[in-house]
Amino acid sequence: MQREPNATNKALVIGGSGFVGIHVVDALLERGFDVAVTRRKSTPTILLRRRPVTLLPASLEDRASLEAAMKGRDVVVISAGHYPRYSTDLTASVQTGVWGIENALAAAASSGVRRVVYTSSVAALAPAPEGRAACEGDMRADAPSASVYVCVKRAMERSVDAWRLRGLDVVSMVLGGCIGPWDLRIGTTGVLVAALGQRLPFWVEGWINLVDVVDAARAHVRALDTTAPRYCIAGHNIRMSALLARVARRYGAQLVAPRVDVEVARAQADADERAAQTNKQRVGMPRELVDVVSEGQPVSSALAARELGFECTPLDVTLDRTYEWLVRHRYVPPTQGTRHAD
Repeated sequence: MQREPNATNKALVIGGSGFVGIHVVDALLERGFDVAVTRRKSTPTILLRRRPVTLLPASLEDRASLEAAMKGRDVVVISAGHYPRYSTDLTASVQTGVWGIENALAAAASSGVRRVVYTSSVAALAPAPEGRAACEGDMRADAPSASVYVCVKRAMERSVDAWRLRGLDVVSMVLGGCIGPWDLRIGTTGVLVAALGQRLPFWVEGWINLVDVVDAARAHVRALDTTAPRYCIAGHNIRMSALLARVARRYGAQLVAPRVDVEVARAQADADERAAQTNKQRVGMPRELVDVVSEGQPVSSALAARELGFECTPLDVTLDRTYEWLVRHRYVPPTQGTRHAD
């Protein structure tokens, strides 16, 4: 349900130099917000310096720095959090994720901001009853220890729930896999990069939820003035086989990676990550993606559509924008095929 917006409009974005965060910054600027963005010492800020924002030193590891950054701000968007690139240490990954979100939420509570918006993940959702898509009410009571990524996201969501019960006005944006331009660290976009570059070693069947990052960012801003505690921003529900076939057909790519059994995929992804971790290399099919796809399910964005006016950009439009950016920045080679409409 929409409520009257507050008269003030000073926002802080934690993680505003990241893929989702930079688009949240743009969406806030579009709405006329005075925007500040936290930055770590190692954070590249070239994209932020092209925007009229204030840069403030802060990190999720330092609650005092977060409190200082939040001073005088009305709303906070947390688009940062532990993203376990390697699924090799469950305990440490969960501890790191919870520590960061607890610091941010405690700082928000002590700073008196009126609302916090937290960027979450569909990985935090529990399986929905057969016959319907998952929605905001389908939250995991616990997390399966077999998946480090799922455990981290669910543990962080539990922290958000606990702070909400303690009176903090915080809303979770439960996102599908965001794609679009400026995914510099190559998150969900990595599967497209690997497939188009013929570096995808294998794949597993299952559901994947894809959302245009611009749509997701605008939903964050609209959620600053609503009353629901959680919104699913899942975007398009598509099977992995259909996505790969669509990409191959649309961009003239040849996809030769084999489909493998889930247990085989998990074992191979684990081995690949252990080998890659020493030199901090990427793997073609990370364990996180194996888990998200194999445990995936259709997710409904109906509540966000009703209360936030959320609309999905057509998938082919988003794929085209993503592909063109990847080619322009040489993440993938240009294909020779003719683009086909689906």
